[in-house]
Amino acid sequence: MELGAEQEYVGISAIYQFVGNAVQVISGALFYVLAAKIFPPSDLGTIALFIAIVGLFGIIFTLGLNNSITHFISSNLKSKVYSPGKILLRILFIGIAVDIAGFLSLYLLSGPVSVIFFHSVSDGKYVRDLAFVLFGNIILSILTGAIIGFERFRASAIISVFTWLIYYFGALGLALIYRSLNAIIFGWIGGLVIGITINALYLGGILARGYMKRNQRVVGSRTIFVYSLPILLSSIMSYGASYTDRLVVAYFLNTAYLGIYNFSLLIFSAITFIAIPFNNITLPKFSEFYGSNNREFIKQNVGAASLLLSYFYVPVALGIGAMAPIVLQILGGPAYVMGQYSLMIVMFVPSLFVSVNILTQAISSVRKTNIFLYSSLGGLITNLVLSFLLIPELKLTGAAIGFSSVSAVTFIILYMLAKKEDIVEFDRAGLIKIWISALIMFSVVYTFSNFLASMVGDSIINLAILIPTGMIIYVGISWKLKIFSNEQKEYIYSMFPENLTVLKRIITMLILH
Repeated sequence: MELGAEQEYVGISAIYQFVGNAVQVISGALFYVLAAKIFPPSDLGTIALFIAIVGLFGIIFTLGLNNSITHFISSNLKSKVYSPGKILLRILFIGIAVDIAGFLSLYLLSGPVSVIFFHSVSDGKYVRDLAFVLFGNIILSILTGAIIGFERFRASAIISVFTWLIYYFGALGLALIYRSLNAIIFGWIGGLVIGITINALYLGGILARGYMKRNQRVVGSRTIFVYSLPILLSSIMSYGASYTDRLVVAYFLNTAYLGIYNFSLLIFSAITFIAIPFNNITLPKFSEFYGSNNREFIKQNVGAASLLLSYFYVPVALGIGAMAPIVLQILGGPAYVMGQYSLMIVMFVPSLFVSVNILTQAISSVRKTNIFLYSSLGGLITNLVLSFLLIPELKLTGAAIGFSSVSAVTFIILYMLAKKEDIVEFDRAGLIKIWISALIMFSVVYTFSNFLASMVGDSIINLAILIPTGMIIYVGISWKLKIFSNEQKEYIYSMFPENLTVLKRIITMLILH
């Protein structure tokens, strides 16, 4: 994130990215809540399977090209040899070819896929319609990756907001009118068509600004596949690793346990929007440094980005963990409180290794994507072994330990190999201070939440009291411990324009003190 190389202020871009991802998460959550009011539980389960089918086939047929296009464009933005515009067109052409293969696979295999997921051939009509959703999702992800590769972070966030609002609420609008599951699918398709169109027009405008010089070359297809294929294979293994514990819960326990446990993991997934903007910004910036042959900048910014990510992510995760019983009671109901300890574990343990998000982008930027095969395989094996050993005795707590082990093993493997590549440097003192602040906050909020529950029961009013209490405690202690050095403060300030005095005051109050 060397500011001299930026086309946008990183701080402003990060805010846009946070908003864009927050809108996607909130829109998705509202979609489920409102869909539950329109459709019966059986249909809601069918909608969940729609998403699972598109997600699984999307991982396979995106082929890691959304990451590849970001990396190769960013790393060649200032190149006098390779043309970013030609790279965009080549990867997009490969993506469309692979996407067509994915579309045909899902469309032609609609019968078997319907039997596997819905236990009925008659639902094949839904699967055939989902093939169009799959096609649109893959193209959209590649185009979005291209915009991020050109480091137009604000534009990608704004387009994302429009796309996902139309995607979810357009589907709900059609569902209200026609009261059919097909209406949901057609609503999704409409949102994707609009999103793809806006992305394509915006990228056309970028290419018109001189990114298609005739005397410049294009990165070879073999180089692109060498970069992308490990991402594909590791994504498949990571997908398996993230679901292994749930499958073992379903094997050893009943569906009620699975529903409660899955609800806890949904809450965990909801806070990942904090990390996604860091991922979106660091990969193109690190790739730009790689293209300039400056690994030292990558190492320095891994430390700075990890500290900032931990500063925001750790207190949120531990705060939710401290309020686990109340959160589960309010969002799910009394039956879901059984998952409080599993929720605490999945909030606490992965927070220790949240910097794995930054490590992943750093390793991707130096084209060592084959490393992900080892980390994904390690996470899959560890989760499988621990789940089979612990779930029969510890039930949901054992499942949470198995799930959390994936982040721990992935971090350890990636850290060792990133260290070998000399692209990682953490501010250990700053991270320790963050954890001291967060743990004190956790202890106070956990104790106070139990006191309030014993006095007035679990209520949304409790959250209104506990959340600001936790924020004040965390910010106050971090202020006393002085987490950020003067050099880091100047670095963070430099991410924002000089004229945004109000925003800088807020940053000073919440972060820099």
